Amino acid sequence: MVLLSPELAGITAPAYDDFLAGNVLRQSIPVILAHAHRLRYVQEFLDGLDGCETTCDLFSWCRGAQAGNRYFEHGRFDRTETNYCRVSRQALVTALADMATREENG
Repeated sequence: MVLLSPELAGITAPAYDDFLAGNVLRQSIPVILAHAHRLRYVQEFLDGLDGCETTCDLFSWCRGAQAGNRYFEHGRFDRTETNYCRVSRQALVTALADMATREENG
């Protein structure tokens, strides 16, 4: 079982034990999830979320997710910004805010 992002399934990453959180044939899902906080990639992702929350004005809107993008763009999970975020989240909010401001100002 792989956590955080389905894109991580089947990826070889020895530093992260190939993202394997457990085997549902040997452990129950609740047991696997109860130990998830001990996994290096989950810990890094949570650190990245904390970083996003403290540095990004848009965190309350997007909640800083997209673990797969963090890994594939940066090779780790504790980075706070990705191209995916800039293009699909930040640009959208900025464009909507700009549009609303123009309409407000006539």
